[in-house]
Amino acid sequence: MSIAEATSAPGAAIDIDQTKIKQIDLWNPETKRDPGPAWMEWSTTPPFYVEVAGAPQAVITRYEDAKIAFEDHERFSNVKRPWPGTEKYYYWQGLPVVTDNDPPTHTRLRMLLAPAFSPRKLASVEAGIKTVVGKLLDQFAQAGSFDAVADFGRPLSAQTLLGLLLGLPEEDWVIFNDVSDGLGAFANLPPGSPAPESFLKVWSRAQTYCADLIEARRRAPRDDLVSQIIASHDDAGKITTPELYATFVILYAGGFSSIVNYVGWTLWRLCRDPEQLDLVRADPALINNALAESLRTDPIGWTALRYATRDFDFAGLPIKQNMPVILVEGASNYDPRIYEEPLRFDLRRVQPREVLSFGSGVHRCIGAPLARLSARLAIGALIERFPRLRLEDPNFWPAPTGGPKERGPSAVPLLVD
Repeated sequence: MSIAEATSAPGAAIDIDQTKIKQIDLWNPETKRDPGPAWMEWSTTPPFYVEVAGAPQAVITRYEDAKIAFEDHERFSNVKRPWPGTEKYYYWQGLPVVTDNDPPTHTRLRMLLAPAFSPRKLASVEAGIKTVVGKLLDQFAQAGSFDAVADFGRPLSAQTLLGLLLGLPEEDWVIFNDVSDGLGAFANLPPGSPAPESFLKVWSRAQTYCADLIEARRRAPRDDLVSQIIASHDDAGKITTPELYATFVILYAGGFSSIVNYVGWTLWRLCRDPEQLDLVRADPALINNALAESLRTDPIGWTALRYATRDFDFAGLPIKQNMPVILVEGASNYDPRIYEEPLRFDLRRVQPREVLSFGSGVHRCIGAPLARLSARLAIGALIERFPRLRLEDPNFWPAPTGGPKERGPSAVPLLVD
């Protein structure tokens, strides 16, 4: 579906309860920079509407409500539908990506991705990740400082996904790094605007690359993941050619920012609270607690998007067919009925429920184990190697970056000398 089609629905004409509209901007840069107070407020708020381009969109923020919506694809669909004010979500340019589908199509496409994130595959890339991390730490030792995003998270993510997982030559990585970076151009796309030309350029280059790669591997298959996916398509007819390209795009560009943001936010949280960092130094096993708490306080995503398949009432809010439903997973992670003192970053926290940062149900992020593995190995080795690891500025607060459904730190400058 194109951006033009996205704005063609008569969403502004529907009749809704005006008292349930909140005059807030969910994508306000200042809110995105320091969302904790807003998330705390929203986390106990029943579902409500916001208006975008004159049309209402439903918003779900409480933990139990969000969990239901994540898991109920019969009512809350991942398939995009025409509705005004949704232009910023059409960065996949109509490709049939797994994240924009529901079962049974979603199930079929997800099965093709499964080998990339199987326990066997993760075990095979673990040694490679350790080698990558070791080389990066050697560079930091020589320099005495580094940026957790540009110097650590980005090369780690590129080498893990594009090199170790997919086996692409390093000179080609920039193609997909540019697509990932280009998604940020959609974050504040004004209603009614076309796709940014800068993004369309890098998107077209990646599309051409993937088409050429598909043909090359058909002619000369290799013992790698790309050839395996292609063989599944050609021999079993499991997916169409557009779906095949969409699978590559999700693998390449879709998962890149997850590792970058996970590493960046976790290091920022630990280094701005030396007492918490010392806990990990004293007991390296607590790195798992740090990753879990970081995922709660600073989820990799900003929002998740669903569309109503029909008219229904949800927790007191009438939701109309095709209406966008925004799930604010960060707010659900700050629900005080689930997480005590949610504004506090605490490695000793016993989380009574799993955070919703990677989603829940059939749409739970398939790449979550790889993101956790990469972050655990990278951050654990960094803390062990550098006992004086610290923020360059103890009061530093990252500016947010990323696509409309993401929240990543633009930079986290650190010292190791």
